[in-house]
Amino acid sequence: RPKPCGSPLGQCDSLSAVATSQLRMASHEPQTDLPALVKSMSGHAIGRHEVAASKAAASSVASPARARLSEKAISRCDGDDGPRERMGSGWGGTRTPTDDFVDLRRKSSWCRDVSSAKALPPRVYIDNKTLIREVQDLSKLKRGDHCVIALNVLRATTPLGDWAISWLGSCELIYLYHHFIVLDDVEHIDDAGVPRTADGQMAMIVEWGNTIPEAAAEVLSTSAGRLCRLPMTMLNFLFFGKAKFSKHPLADYGDTPHIYLVLAKQTPEERERIVAEALRMESQEQRRYHVIFNNCEHACHKIRYGHHHSAQISFLCWTAFRLLLGLVGLMALKMNQDWAEFADTCYSALCLNHRGWGTAAYHIFTSVPVALQAMISYILLMRSVLCQRQQSLISRHECCHLLGKELGRAIVVGSWTVLAICLTPNMVSNFLLRLVICSFAYIVSDMVYNCFAHAFMRLVLLPAYGRVWLLGPADPCSPKKDKAV
Repeated sequence: RPKPCGSPLGQCDSLSAVATSQLRMASHEPQTDLPALVKSMSGHAIGRHEVAASKAAASSVASPARARLSEKAISRCDGDDGPRERMGSGWGGTRTPTDDFVDLRRKSSWCRDVSSAKALPPRVYIDNKTLIREVQDLSKLKRGDHCVIALNVLRATTPLGDWAISWLGSCELIYLYHHFIVLDDVEHIDDAGVPRTADGQMAMIVEWGNTIPEAAAEVLSTSAGRLCRLPMTMLNFLFFGKAKFSKHPLADYGDTPHIYLVLAKQTPEERERIVAEALRMESQEQRRYHVIFNNCEHACHKIRYGHHHSAQISFLCWTAFRLLLGLVGLMALKMNQDWAEFADTCYSALCLNHRGWGTAAYHIFTSVPVALQAMISYILLMRSVLCQRQQSLISRHECCHLLGKELGRAIVVGSWTVLAICLTPNMVSNFLLRLVICSFAYIVSDMVYNCFAHAFMRLVLLPAYGRVWLLGPADPCSPKKDKAV
């Protein structure tokens, strides 16, 4: 029997078939005004299940109509006190940042004047081969672009939290990134900070993505409000459904001010191929998301280059292997210093007769991998930077800046880490504390270097010179400094 709109479950099952059939009929009529249809339906009582059914039917509509529908979120039931808050475009009616921008509740972080902004030079990705550049003006993004942002597992929870994570990523204090592919040319940014195409539709992206509010709504809906089913539902969600490969408005990242473009030469034909491949993958059923074997970087590499690869996973594997080597070195040092009473074993007897072997093994497994990592990383970087300079992806000044900055990183970070590892046996006696120092000395040294480098660039070089390099001509936007040079 049809349930009233004010029922405890808030469901209006009698309108489900009507809403779904009307939207399906509209999907076959290109001239149908879907926003007007939704508006006409809003006078009836539509519950949560009806909203989900309506959205499923609207997903088959052509992209312009679907973009218009996404901006007109289906209203909730009207109560005695008047119309309630409109449901969002996220899973189960969850409100997303795009809904707030479209409803003019607030503006995105991209509502700023970019004409006077000082552009920072490109930076090195985690694989020491790829270069990424911060996008100052989003209207320059084109279809087929591969973009990354600082990884934020709490995205869309609070705007301030998204801004803070993005700012830490801009200072190179976050090493992992989230990847997505741009599907539309961004023509302009509207007054609310929403990226728009030439025909006024919202610019779309494709990605493996999810947010905490949408995940919570999905878990609660799947468990049907039963506490006994909640643990199994959460485990199933975490292992098999924590992310969806789908299209989203670029405005969903409106609280993330820093977006980076992966530098690469792309012809118009390649861009069309990338977009076609992204849409094909989005329309087909994909393998389940897996943070190690099938994440967002795997998907973007598959779309762009045709092979399944994630440089971040390779970096994490190498870091874990280096930590394992450090543990072996610490065990050798401990056997040499503290386990002298176990002289009945061959290795301990060897350490007793040749006490320097334990210390040598410690440095071979801890200091040498760090020094090799710093040296090999710079060699790979230098080759990649020179190659991209030949392709005119970066300027001569940016090439010199990157080579100088990363050379300083290799020397300073490598020296600090090796020094900390060498002083640890004489200054620290606790085994766990030694393990912590050997494990995190490199990353802490790298973070300190990044803090000093960005503070010097942002607080000294950019305000005083308008650039982050001191060789060659000055910024053409400042003619007085050109004459001085």
